[in-house]
Amino acid sequence: AVFVTVKSIQKEIADHTFTFGDLFSNKQFFTLIVSLASTYVMWLVASLIFFDPWHMFTSFIQYILLTPTYINVLNIYAFCNTHDITWGTKGDDKPEKLPSANIKPGGKVDVNIPQDDGDLNAQYEAELAKFATKPPKEVKVVSEAEKQEDYYKGFRSAVVLVWVFCNFALGAVVLSTAGLENFNSDKNVTETENERANIYMSVVLWSVAGLSLFKFLGAMWFLVVRMFRGV
Repeated sequence: AVFVTVKSIQKEIADHTFTFGDLFSNKQFFTLIVSLASTYVMWLVASLIFFDPWHMFTSFIQYILLTPTYINVLNIYAFCNTHDITWGTKGDDKPEKLPSANIKPGGKVDVNIPQDDGDLNAQYEAELAKFATKPPKEVKVVSEAEKQEDYYKGFRSAVVLVWVFCNFALGAVVLSTAGLENFNSDKNVTETENERANIYMSVVLWSVAGLSLFKFLGAMWFLVVRMFRGV
């Protein structure tokens, strides 16, 4: 989206005839202004209304720089771990039981120590016999907990595959619908292609504006409820 926006702006100002009035008369720029204002201005207004605007001045730049990383890393982590909702432990939240000696009253411990070479030879022969004997075939019984865990892992894999293919599909739609040909200075670009790109950008940016407005209204509703409940 950032790439499409930057290229669209560069194309509009390439002929050096862009004026301040075009910000409101040009549909693409007006849509960009509405989208940006609905996001950042609403953040600032909501922070001021809640009397907590300081993070907008101390953490705003860091948040903007880290937002792409959050989007990528958190999405990948979330989709690849839908089978396990533990936070960072991955089964290591329980300490492993270490071997311990059986201590009797008085602090005494029984230890079997070979008394002579005969005992050592007998033990050695017994161990060799174990190696020579074919172990019985172990029939593994899958418990219900293991079946449920395998089901969740299979569901996780299916979700990840669907998500990956959806990303490919979204990329294809963006590249074809956004009109990459509009980034070129070729005069042979048809009006239909221009209109198609404008419609796509308008839908995306107005959707961002609508979501920002929805979140702003939710914040205002929370403020009103908190005032009346005295929380």
